[in-house]
Amino acid sequence: MNIATTAIAKVPVIGSIGLAIGQITNQKNEVLKAGDNVYFGDIIKADSKSKSQVLLLDETVITLGEQTSITMDEFVYDPNNQSGKIVSTVLKGSVKVLSGKISIGNPEDLVIKTPAGSIGTRGTEFQTIVDEDGGTSQVLLIGPGENNSLGLRPGAVEVSNELGSVVLDTPFSFTQFSTTTIPSPPIAITNERLEQFQNFLDIRANAIETETVEEAIKDGLFKDDNQVAGNELIGDLITAALKLSDGGLTSDEMAKALGTTSEKLFGDDYKADMEKESPENQKLMANAEGGDGLAYIIKYGGTILGDTTYGDFRGITSGTYTYIGNNINMAATTGVGSGTFSSINTVNFAEQKISSRFSGTVSLGSDSPIAFDHSFTTDYSSGSATTLLDTNNVRGTFSLDKSNGTTTAVAAAHNPSDYTVNSSVYMGDGGITISNVKLNGSSNSPTGAVGSPSLTFLQYNAAGTAEENAVNGQRAGIMPERN
Repeated sequence: MNIATTAIAKVPVIGSIGLAIGQITNQKNEVLKAGDNVYFGDIIKADSKSKSQVLLLDETVITLGEQTSITMDEFVYDPNNQSGKIVSTVLKGSVKVLSGKISIGNPEDLVIKTPAGSIGTRGTEFQTIVDEDGGTSQVLLIGPGENNSLGLRPGAVEVSNELGSVVLDTPFSFTQFSTTTIPSPPIAITNERLEQFQNFLDIRANAIETETVEEAIKDGLFKDDNQVAGNELIGDLITAALKLSDGGLTSDEMAKALGTTSEKLFGDDYKADMEKESPENQKLMANAEGGDGLAYIIKYGGTILGDTTYGDFRGITSGTYTYIGNNINMAATTGVGSGTFSSINTVNFAEQKISSRFSGTVSLGSDSPIAFDHSFTTDYSSGSATTLLDTNNVRGTFSLDKSNGTTTAVAAAHNPSDYTVNSSVYMGDGGITISNVKLNGSSNSPTGAVGSPSLTFLQYNAAGTAEENAVNGQRAGIMPERN
């Protein structure tokens, strides 16, 4: 059992930094980068115009907004039965919490404290804002809600202090409280207040200059004998760089920042193909997010050996690979829409199965944001050895009820009519392509070296005959955590 207590002389590692934009430090004023360890008792601080993520060993993800400080007060985790307890205190600022394995079995064992009281989770995602000067705390439940696809108790948070408590069990419900006031009754959050929550985490890193992106990529990728660390840094750096000027950087500017050419970055026929695209699609393609594997190949070289197959993975008999992509942006490809999603895809080689989870928020047309959380499993133990592990085969298609966030799996060979029950549902289509890549300077096996998750949501008209709105997001080249 991995137990963190003050009685242990050697301070244990409880997680790592998965993202560091701007100035991120600990209680020793040490500057933290992606891949650095997080220890029991650490105080993690994100400065102005900064953002970070703490990835705990049980896969709980704590995202820190700007001018935020948290302490890691308690961490007990037994990976054998995925039980334990997590307690963290938000001293000031804002954090978003996506619960991990501990909350699957024991949701009450993840507690976030604030000066005004505490937030107990029941297997879900939420965000809190702490006003250090005013002594008030605000809490927003993001999801999942009733009948979530993981078979958990309905996703909820219990917000309490010495004066009383309330339970938030409806996505995008909100409460606030202080040291002297009871938590207010839950209400649906207003658009203005929702924007306040989002602004804390919406760091564009405007201070980053184009020419510094190359150096940041180099510094953020390596640790421990040139092994790659982190799976989030590069996507956020590239996204930030693309937003430095109106409409994003051009493909040539992006390639220059990465020390290559647009032809090498996007392919020999890239410019000719781009000229055939509509202006809207050109912008969408130019602003696609890149994972750490893509940046590694561009910067340090590598050989793409093709998509991984059933046979490739059946040749590995033990251990796991986990491909994690957090806060991946979705942009409108038809009509109006936006959203973000996180993706966790874990390959269990002994069982010959891939467990996939896609969660986040999405809004199509004029609809309010909807939280979703959908999981599915791919069995690669049978079938042709040449079958590709791509988004045609590692794929989950589902409907999303926009009234309560419920997801329901449907057949991959779907029709628009499958998603138009009283025009109240979206069509979701998520998956991951896994590829074999030989990375220069890396001793890791090329099999399954990178994964690229993607997610699409569609909204049809009431007749189910035409697509009205759609969003898509993807992250290219995420390197797996190997265990």
